[in-house]
Amino acid sequence: MKYNAITLFIAISAAVILASCNSGPEPLYDLSNNTYQLRNTDSSRVQFPDDFRGEIAVISFIFTHCPDVCPAITANMSNIQRGLKDTTGIQFIEISFDPQRDTPNVLKSYKQQYKLNDQFTFLTGEQATVDSLLKKMEIIAVKTFADSLAQDSSNYNMRHSNTIYLMDENGRIRSEYPASVVPPEYVIEDIQTLRTL
Repeated sequence: MKYNAITLFIAISAAVILASCNSGPEPLYDLSNNTYQLRNTDSSRVQFPDDFRGEIAVISFIFTHCPDVCPAITANMSNIQRGLKDTTGIQFIEISFDPQRDTPNVLKSYKQQYKLNDQFTFLTGEQATVDSLLKKMEIIAVKTFADSLAQDSSNYNMRHSNTIYLMDENGRIRSEYPASVVPPEYVIEDIQTLRTL
């Protein structure tokens, strides 16, 4: 499959940024001093990113009612996992843009639909908490309504960012990629680089 020049430029730039981490550049986003209380598919509390300290995490944001790009994001996350020869110390995390509809049970069904193993964690939470995380990471997630007079309806879509993030063992975002189209090998190469830092 061919990828356009912009996609390749973004992915290559991300790899260059990550490769230079030894020289001490600032992370793209530093979550190391932030804690967001979320819930997983078993409704258990999860402190993000604290509960993932000591592991490298591949992170994306989705919502289960998404008609187009979110299934591609989840599929690409799965492709990254399958492409790794050694998945030790790697977590795959998907966080919902849409906690109003994406309850733990809904996320559990979504995870089962894609036949993802326990290395994948799906998270949701209170709207204010999710919004705070989205703001910290400069992620766009805006409800859109077909009928502008029915904005209290649960029948809405979302305009949102399309990004995969690579987080180091200390809760710092080291790289980002166009989620639905980045070749898995680009992310895998950066994971291997992080492992050597």
